[in-house]
Amino acid sequence: MRTFLIAMCVTVTIAGAAVAADFHPIASVTSSTADTDLWPASNLIQGPGVGIDAAAPHDKLLGAADGNWVTDACGFPCDYIETTGTPSLTFDLGADTDLGEISVWGYALTNSNGVKEFNLTFGTDAGGVAGIGSSIAYNPSFAMELDDIARQSFPFDSVMARYVTLTATDNYFSPPGDGSAGELAGGDRVGLGEVAFAVVPEPSSLSLLVIGMLPFLRRRS
Repeated sequence: MRTFLIAMCVTVTIAGAAVAADFHPIASVTSSTADTDLWPASNLIQGPGVGIDAAAPHDKLLGAADGNWVTDACGFPCDYIETTGTPSLTFDLGADTDLGEISVWGYALTNSNGVKEFNLTFGTDAGGVAGIGSSIAYNPSFAMELDDIARQSFPFDSVMARYVTLTATDNYFSPPGDGSAGELAGGDRVGLGEVAFAVVPEPSSLSLLVIGMLPFLRRRS
């Protein structure tokens, strides 16, 4: 009877993972390359129901000029990151917010301009924009899949921050970059499709019950 109860709890918890996520509102976003961007960074925060589906699994809804941010080209072929540097995007959540996850959506499958690797730095309301990276020392890094539809969710240690800067440290450029060697052409720009910060839910009483039963399970095994 006890074994049946535990199995039932685990099943309910896993099923709950399909429930739509809630996302923190983002007040604004700025790009370090705003003066030359082809498509604006404001496309990245259109949010549920506009840029991304409000229902799970939150697929991307918009593409091209209506739904992507992308830098100007460094020339073709060329590696934007190597020749121009690492573009960054700074998100303002309007107030210090308890953050523990970032969701990103890719740029395109038809070229190698999409962000492949990025890191995050954080800043508090008190520290202001100038304090990003120093008011909070935490600096996690992540690697994205080449996918322009699916939500890619990356958890990180909880921080209380108003500002988050996402710095693109690599795209999918592969030399020579023009497709002549069978590689996916591009990499002369850097782009993203959408960015959001999910509200990390408190553990449910059911999940806590399962966690509390783990020592018992280990003794029985």
